[in-house]
Amino acid sequence: MTTNQQPYADLIKAAIDEARDELVAVSKDIHAHPELNYQETYSSAALATALERHGFSVERGTGGVETAFRAEAQGNGDGPTVAFLAEYDALPDIGHGCGHNLIAISNLGAMLGAVSALRDLPGKLVILGTPAEEGGGGKVRMIEGGAFSDVDISLSSHPSSNITVIPTNIAMDESWSLAMVGYRYAYHGKASHAATVPHEGINALNSVIHLFTGIDALRQHLKEDVRIHGVITDGGKAPNVVPDFAAANFMLRSRDSAYLLEVVEKVKRVAEGAALLTGASLEIEEVYPLYENVKPNEALARTAYNNCPQSGLEVHETRTNRGGGASTDFGNVSQRMPSYYLRFAVSEEPVPGHSIRMTEASITDLAHENAIATAKVLALTACDLLTNPDLVTQARNEFAARG
Repeated sequence: MTTNQQPYADLIKAAIDEARDELVAVSKDIHAHPELNYQETYSSAALATALERHGFSVERGTGGVETAFRAEAQGNGDGPTVAFLAEYDALPDIGHGCGHNLIAISNLGAMLGAVSALRDLPGKLVILGTPAEEGGGGKVRMIEGGAFSDVDISLSSHPSSNITVIPTNIAMDESWSLAMVGYRYAYHGKASHAATVPHEGINALNSVIHLFTGIDALRQHLKEDVRIHGVITDGGKAPNVVPDFAAANFMLRSRDSAYLLEVVEKVKRVAEGAALLTGASLEIEEVYPLYENVKPNEALARTAYNNCPQSGLEVHETRTNRGGGASTDFGNVSQRMPSYYLRFAVSEEPVPGHSIRMTEASITDLAHENAIATAKVLALTACDLLTNPDLVTQARNEFAARG
């Protein structure tokens, strides 16, 4: 789609350029104040305050989630509701090693840009502040709390090392992430002196060890995309005391949410078997909510791709990715409505996600340059959806066809 087919394009780009310094300042501010799941009071307030400076009425605590927020703007007639999803939580110890400060400003910028043209367009725009993406399932809770009940299409973004990737030919069986859920397997045994009366004890740590070996034996009978990884969180206090309590936390992942639930049951049986072997009792607690796999939408991806040249965002690759091994609660949104998140480059060289190197990359000039360009792409794409009912129909039909 070319600029002359989008009478709103110049307005959008000018509005985002005007807000550039403010957006970069917000990014740096959030980056300097990293906050973990559901603790993002500073970051949430920084974004909400920025919206209020631009005249928005901001609802805090959206969907019953304290650090979530919502602002909206109505166009001049009936049409779809398009939402921009901002993220802003950080990781333990390494801060913004997933670049959520950039997700925050690219979606904030998209909202500011798209709203500049909205008085001449139908439909509604929404920006949702979605906390706790890093394992806390903020979007899951917001869905349950009704925050997405009036949203037709969701757009967002994500840093992507040194390449901007927009797939434009997506197989119908493709997924863009792994579904994920996490459990704590806790075993209760019986303490005793490990040297004088070991026969009177029940070793809970042995149960955890059998859990690990049982899962290792299970792997050969699982589909190749399955990932199971865990850590021992409690393993006893002293070697001369039979541990009466031991526990491990595991994440389980698969490309398909339905198959993941089968894997969960298989691992549960392994955990129960480990308890039977030692005589310990077992407690299982869900510690990471179910993250569904991201359902692609080629219609939305192609629209975003077409808006990249005029937005100044260089696309390095248009290949499909099969999703990789990461998981996100954006998947839960994508399973409920047509959705798309744009993965943009933040570095010249490859950098691993969830690392100090990514923390450093997410505050560079290049990262901010591409985040601003991404804001323009998202804003233009949203307005394309508001003004083109056929495009919305394509996105919805594809969503339904992907099951």
